[in-house]
Amino acid sequence: MKNCFNILVIALCIISCDKYYFAGMIAPSGADADGRFGQSMEYNAAHPIPTIHTDSDDYGVYVMTDCHLEDETQNLDKFVNIFIQDEGTVPFALCLGDLVNGEKPFDTFISHTAAIQESGRRIFLTAGNHDLYWGRWKDFQKSFGTSTYCFEVITPSARDIFICVESGGGTLGARQREWLEETLKSECSDCRNIVVFTHTHFFMKEMSQGHTSNFPLEEAYDLTDLFRKYGVNLVLSGHDHHREQTIFKGVEYIIIDALEYGQKDAGYAILSMGDGIRTEFFPIN
Repeated sequence: MKNCFNILVIALCIISCDKYYFAGMIAPSGADADGRFGQSMEYNAAHPIPTIHTDSDDYGVYVMTDCHLEDETQNLDKFVNIFIQDEGTVPFALCLGDLVNGEKPFDTFISHTAAIQESGRRIFLTAGNHDLYWGRWKDFQKSFGTSTYCFEVITPSARDIFICVESGGGTLGARQREWLEETLKSECSDCRNIVVFTHTHFFMKEMSQGHTSNFPLEEAYDLTDLFRKYGVNLVLSGHDHHREQTIFKGVEYIIIDALEYGQKDAGYAILSMGDGIRTEFFPIN
């Protein structure tokens, strides 16, 4: 009986722990991976992403992840200001998920990134695991529409493809995986660069994220083979909060530092897109 009581106390402590949101972890997201994918595809059919055109063959892409908004928005505000003040060719930014913490409304993220839209540029994003906790998928879709899509960038002499896959639940699911291969096969044969971006990372070198750490091993093997087969240049992810660069099967994988306020080494990255991709990292503080 005493052991049962101790286990109960530990469980209650875990569930009430605000930092790690264990209660949210065990609550249904609102739809499984296949369900979320299907709803994203329905949205995409009605709201296709227009092709992005640039006047230069070389352009920049800002990338951030894991801002985990609660009451502090300083780091996100700094990122937005730096982005919109960059007068170079930087047509859009990427956010790799975990926009908010707890049950913070997504309106907070939307209001603090509104200046990007007002500047005539865009921010493309996907859902992270924190964005799905407490059944938040319905709210995410209402706010952003889709979490799986692709778009092309046309330069004077080249074509680049960016593919967003949703891995907030730690897996792509069968339907999204099928869509990913079909997209790589049909859209990317004549591309200069192919960039895949998502939330969950593919390689686990430590256990900072516990049971949500990375893709199942079999799925990671399958997807890395897929990326190699179709010549993906770069795979971007967040989730782990600490920068990591890996070359595997000829494909570069980068985990971006978290933008979260209070995070040690909080920062973002800029991709220099051209004949190849160069990535630079910048602290936000």
